[in-house]
Amino acid sequence: MNLEEFKHKTQIRVRTFEVDSQGIVHNINYLKYFEIGRVEYRRDMGYEILPTGIFNDGLKVVVVRNEIDYKSFAFLDNLLNIYTKISWIKNSSFCFEQVITYDPDNRIICSGKGILVNINVNSEPEKLSKKFIEEIKSFEQNLNILK
Repeated sequence: MNLEEFKHKTQIRVRTFEVDSQGIVHNINYLKYFEIGRVEYRRDMGYEILPTGIFNDGLKVVVVRNEIDYKSFAFLDNLLNIYTKISWIKNSSFCFEQVITYDPDNRIICSGKGILVNINVNSEPEKLSKKFIEEIKSFEQNLNILK
């Protein structure tokens, strides 16, 4: 896995309530870490979260698929890097690819993908805006637009 393909990175520190009885990060927390990476990705593009939980550009998305491949363990107080990119966009959906590594040696802890769908006020899929697509294309540079 080439981490240089990821243009976005954020860091978190493992907290006491995220480890299990064996002293390692409980597997469910990696979904939370991926969500932190996705939110920070959008924040770093200049968007803010409104009190409604939606970003101020009006994009309203839901996660329809998550997948994770676990490679190693993380422990209490470890500093973790969350690498995030959008790898493809379709009409109303797009895919975040993510990798979590241990800092400072960048040992891969896990990798995963999340597919999100833009929805309208009736909770039906809605076409992504051209503005969103162009911003992501400009940022990512190696983005696949799928039909």
